[in-house]
Amino acid sequence: LVSAWAGLIAGGLHTLTGPDHLAALAPLCIGRRSKLESAAVGAVWGCGHDAGQVLFGFFFLLLKDRLKIEVLRTWGARVVGLTLIAIGAVGIKEAQESPAVEEEAAVTKKKSLGFTFATGIVYGLQPDALLMILPALAMPSGLAGVSFLAMFLVGTVAAMSSYTVFLGSCSQALHEKIPWITRKLSWASSIVAIAFGFAVLAGEIFGLSFY
Repeated sequence: LVSAWAGLIAGGLHTLTGPDHLAALAPLCIGRRSKLESAAVGAVWGCGHDAGQVLFGFFFLLLKDRLKIEVLRTWGARVVGLTLIAIGAVGIKEAQESPAVEEEAAVTKKKSLGFTFATGIVYGLQPDALLMILPALAMPSGLAGVSFLAMFLVGTVAAMSSYTVFLGSCSQALHEKIPWITRKLSWASSIVAIAFGFAVLAGEIFGLSFY
């Protein structure tokens, strides 16, 4: 039970203390019309993130003698930077568009969720996945390790869903009072994501860390 609670808390904190996570999720959830839709964005991104972490952990355990963590961290940071720029660019594109037909909007939503899941996977394929794997391996029993791992994944998804519901609800409440604000918020969050992406890439060049 203690290991399960530890995993849940670690998963939630891992999500909410990562500025790159928050910058990536904001453009994806601002302007969503319902809490369920906002939660779905966070859950899908979280599931993709979890899938990426599990994949990284699996390959780490399989190839740990051959992997160079510092090289992986460097290339991982570059991929994160490029992904943030892509998320921001898509956010700006979507902010400029307003589907006239409901059917077209549904297709856009499906594509958007696919993109959300894919970016979540990319984020999960980072050395920080070891925050999940190594504590699980250090647990006193296999059951405790599995409990920690499972609840870490649940905590990640729950925290991301809560964050996207909060942002989506706030943007929708503002939209009801100031109709044009959603587009401005989408632009702003997308520009922040792009700026953060370039900052991460610049950090790799100049030896600085922004997340």
